[in-house]
Amino acid sequence: MSKLGCLLILALLWAGGQGSYEAIRYRQREETTCEAAQVKLPQSAWIHLSGCRVDLTAAAYKTAGSSPTGDIYVPLIPKEPGSRPVRIVLATRDPEIVTVVTDLAALDAKDKGALFAFVARNARRLVREKDVTGMLESGLDRDDKLHARLRELDKDLVEDFVVLVEGKEPHPMRSVALLAGGIALALFVSTRAARK
Repeated sequence: MSKLGCLLILALLWAGGQGSYEAIRYRQREETTCEAAQVKLPQSAWIHLSGCRVDLTAAAYKTAGSSPTGDIYVPLIPKEPGSRPVRIVLATRDPEIVTVVTDLAALDAKDKGALFAFVARNARRLVREKDVTGMLESGLDRDDKLHARLRELDKDLVEDFVVLVEGKEPHPMRSVALLAGGIALALFVSTRAARK
């Protein structure tokens, strides 16, 4: 059997297994405030946080040219003052946030006058209140290289900060299908090998 086939089986088993585990463990979404989550993370990975503030001047993202691509990573901060350090980073593709970050990224960083003028004109767009629903990254979803890079960019992140993926939720049927596909493919390959 080829390495690609082995990797495919492992990927299906791992993704399906983790997804099934999440679907069984996190049947109910946990509701809490951003302030409470900064003190102690929720027990569930599927959460809704209210009372958060996002500061898009601290956003991190990959770019193609001057436009952001993929997720935009923004620290979630309680609305109350004195809200550092940060425990949760939001991974979002919210169209409004993408628009603001795209406009900000298009500015010439060397032109301080234009930058200050943009910030003054768009203060309410750059720092806003936001309630967020999604899932905390864990297991297969966690990207250690990304975590290290985000920590380099934002010194206010605690050592064990987590990434909350906006809009993500458990998908039991899809996860079971992936797991079943991995098992079926493994059985097919092992049966075929045994016949040879």
